[in-house]
Amino acid sequence: MEKVLIVEDSKVFARVLIRKIEDELFFDTSWASTYEETVYILEESPEKADFFVAVADLHLPDSPDGGVVDYLIAKGIPVIVYTGAYTDERRETMWSKRVVDYVLKETPDSLDYVCGLVKRIYKNKYTSIMVVDESATLRRHVRRLLEVHDYSVLEATDGEEALALLANTPSVRLVVTEYHMSGIDGLELTRAIRREHRREDLAIIGVSASNEALLSSRFLKVGANDYLCKPFASEEFYCRITQSLETLELVRKLKEASIRDPLTGLYNRRYFFDAGKKFHSCALRGAMTLAVAMIDIDFFKKVNDTHGHKAGDEVLKHVADGMAGRFRGSDIVARYGGEEFCVLAVNMSREDAQTVFDELRNSIERSRTKTASAAIAVTVSIGVCCAPHKSLEEMLAMADAMLYQCKRSGRNRVMLAP
Repeated sequence: MEKVLIVEDSKVFARVLIRKIEDELFFDTSWASTYEETVYILEESPEKADFFVAVADLHLPDSPDGGVVDYLIAKGIPVIVYTGAYTDERRETMWSKRVVDYVLKETPDSLDYVCGLVKRIYKNKYTSIMVVDESATLRRHVRRLLEVHDYSVLEATDGEEALALLANTPSVRLVVTEYHMSGIDGLELTRAIRREHRREDLAIIGVSASNEALLSSRFLKVGANDYLCKPFASEEFYCRITQSLETLELVRKLKEASIRDPLTGLYNRRYFFDAGKKFHSCALRGAMTLAVAMIDIDFFKKVNDTHGHKAGDEVLKHVADGMAGRFRGSDIVARYGGEEFCVLAVNMSREDAQTVFDELRNSIERSRTKTASAAIAVTVSIGVCCAPHKSLEEMLAMADAMLYQCKRSGRNRVMLAP
């Protein structure tokens, strides 16, 4: 189990921090109020856990000089220093130890900032960044900075190697490239990357020690997201990296929001038709087979009337989760409207469709939606069409007709069109 370690001698402050991390970020936490308790949790506690980050105060009753930070770093745990003590000397000392960040307990906003860092560190281990520089020393310096924040780091010695590595590593989200390189320089590399990867899909940060006045604008004009002039402070470097990645995440969320149902998280009706029509065209050419299903929750109005609309929403989400977990990534599972859902399954035979959708129906019947007042049981009726017909709309109409037959025949069943 991955958790957040809180090292804080103030019970009141620790309680506030723990509540915020657990309630808002949904991470489990462990709390130590002393250096000795920190050692016990990490080395002797029977409840073993992997801590992906620690939020630590500098001044503890048995370690007033920040020794707990050294201990945590030696254990390989990224450390966010959260303290009320500030001096320029102390700040420089902490940064030299390669902490994640040094945050002052000044205002309530600082709590939000720390929570943002915790969330960022958790995401970072799934985020790949490529560093491109001919100098092994400079690559190593940037790599160490990134690894403090738990990023997955790749290195390339020049532009050609960077392009080859990028072609074979689609998981890379950010490229940090030096300008001065023999062969393909940083500007040419940026141009080449942009021919294959859009700005909103892959971020690029150019770096250079050049005094050329317009170099930053040249990088931006050929497609870079940002530019850093060397030498740069660690704090500035981390801010630029985080800002670039958060912009990518925001764009992705906006795209997802436009094709997802906000309540259930399934695809929405518009996306079902936009993507489904492309699949249907392939099916007409004989490139694949399709099965289309219409699914309706039986007596859903009764759920709302008996338990309330909030409980009804929970039932919708529960059923949606059950459907999403039953189908492959190549299939489309969407909320059609109200309590109706639709599924487009790729390369599913008629025999398999009967089995798969009946298993889905059975699993929903067995499950329960747990709400504050009750455990609610529901059933579903499912109509399926496996013949391509002339259009996706005709397939849906046939599936809907089978759904209507299910309703007339007693509900809680699956019927396939002949």
